[in-house]
Amino acid sequence: MMKAHARPTHSLFVLLLLGILAPPLHAGALSKRARLFPVGPNPSAIAAKDLNGDGLPEIITADRGPMTDPREERPANDELSLLIAQDALDYVRHHPSLKTGFAPYDIALANIDALKWPDIIVAGFMAVRHRDISLFLNIKHENLFKPVEFRIPDEALSYCRFKDGDGVPLFTVPGLTAIAVSDLNHDGLRDLIATGWSCDVLVFLPGHAQTYFGTPQFIPAAGAPVDIELADFDADGYTDLAVALYATGEIALFKGDAQAQYREVGRFPTRGRLPTKLKVSDINDDGRADLIVSHCHTDDAIVVFYGDGAFSFSVSQEIVLGSDREVLEHEIRDLAVADFDGNQRPDIAAACYASGRVAVLLNQTEDRARSRDFREESYSFEKARPRALCVADFDRNGRDDLAVALWDADAVGLLLGTE
Repeated sequence: MMKAHARPTHSLFVLLLLGILAPPLHAGALSKRARLFPVGPNPSAIAAKDLNGDGLPEIITADRGPMTDPREERPANDELSLLIAQDALDYVRHHPSLKTGFAPYDIALANIDALKWPDIIVAGFMAVRHRDISLFLNIKHENLFKPVEFRIPDEALSYCRFKDGDGVPLFTVPGLTAIAVSDLNHDGLRDLIATGWSCDVLVFLPGHAQTYFGTPQFIPAAGAPVDIELADFDADGYTDLAVALYATGEIALFKGDAQAQYREVGRFPTRGRLPTKLKVSDINDDGRADLIVSHCHTDDAIVVFYGDGAFSFSVSQEIVLGSDREVLEHEIRDLAVADFDGNQRPDIAAACYASGRVAVLLNQTEDRARSRDFREESYSFEKARPRALCVADFDRNGRDDLAVALWDADAVGLLLGTE
């Protein structure tokens, strides 16, 4: 039985619970690049990867724009911004922008077709014209991205979320909020799995040799699935799923098999309300996958659930960024996990929308203890609000860097790992 509320007895936990983090005593692990790179309105997701084989990562943002009534002709923006690397830390925006379904909400980069170059896959949240999944095939030799659209049939899907005073849904079905792409059934083709927030399902699209993705399949996931992570939680060689459930405040675990057939095997509370972002990493270097979750609209806490193996997370550690846990000071909108200070231990970065900063929690503990010592650093952006994060080596120095999607400024900023 999973004991989600078990707490480490290490004295550091008490300090973390109170939001008391050791202040930085030396130069920061990251340095903020002064130049910002303009993108479209309200960039809500960001990804980076070398798309053309020159050794430099391109940057892609999902420019959601403001969302309005789904009955309107344009209920949200429908574009991606593509920043093409000219040299290290030098980007030019690709024109025209790539057109998606309305409210592009998440991005995955993976090689879907038979060519070697990474393609771009996007989930649409307000897909009123049934452009739920947009695939942009990277035709490198022609210097273009060929769009292919996929519809998720919604005839059998029930709307489960908010309605207006007239009983009209405020959002659309299935309301995709997160996607993950991997060869889940080991057939050599990339499969896609997405969270259907509006209708309490996971959507599975098996890879297909001719059409890229096959007929959608649905996996029940009651509780407003909002984010998803892939990992082998029981070491059986097959990919499993962890899903953040926004409405019920839980993480649901799904066991996978050789055919990518998934069944729910358990769920546990996230120790907070309205969990929004979920990441998987081995935080304490014990060879087992851990889960990191944040709660956007209710508190400024990040909770690490340490994996015991076989879908068990018996110990958890809460890190509160704010000085008063009853006040929402920072509003964590995204998480990233990487080794930002070069000590070979995973660190955690949080995009804090309300306070306009990126908080970086540097993992200081050298042993495999379940309770970690984190040192906090903070990086502020003037007149801009961090909304999404991604990790890549943007300056080619061998260190993990951060790209930050910024609202208000409608731009991308860079935080670079120092040597």
